[in-house]
Amino acid sequence: MALSEETIKKYMGIDSEVVEGPDAVCSQMIRHWCEVMQETNPLYSDEQYAASSRYGEIIAPPMQVQVYTMNPLWPKTARQPNPMELLIGELNKAGYTSIVATEQVQEYFEPMKIGDRISYTVSVDKVSPEKQTVRGPGYFVTFLYTFTNQCNQVVCKQSFTILAYHAVTNEQGVS
Repeated sequence: MALSEETIKKYMGIDSEVVEGPDAVCSQMIRHWCEVMQETNPLYSDEQYAASSRYGEIIAPPMQVQVYTMNPLWPKTARQPNPMELLIGELNKAGYTSIVATEQVQEYFEPMKIGDRISYTVSVDKVSPEKQTVRGPGYFVTFLYTFTNQCNQVVCKQSFTILAYHAVTNEQGVS
């Protein structure tokens, strides 16, 4: 069952409340990230090199921005659902219960330094008309995230697009 244009518009362009990340930018998480990604940029690990750079100190890899805003899996963090979560709830109710990420784009502004506290807001930017895809009928939905530090400086802007779809099954009942 397709979503009405009225339902979709109800969630468009509304910024969520500011969500503060639970952890400060720290050398341990930078080290873990660099180990996993096999990242060797000395700006992230070599204090002497970083001190002589334009940043004057170690910075975190910019693509690590979401790491500092992820809520712990347990205990569950209590907060009001944001417009993105509310729209996904509407899609679920309408039968579009499967989701696949299709695109993520990040633009970086201020560096993240040791001790920075990262927060974000998210809004629903675009919702396509219902599309017939190989996976089944669905909507491409783009969310906009704005990540800021404790000084309210923009660290990163990110667009994130998903396909929320109603899975089509074959004769054997497999989607």
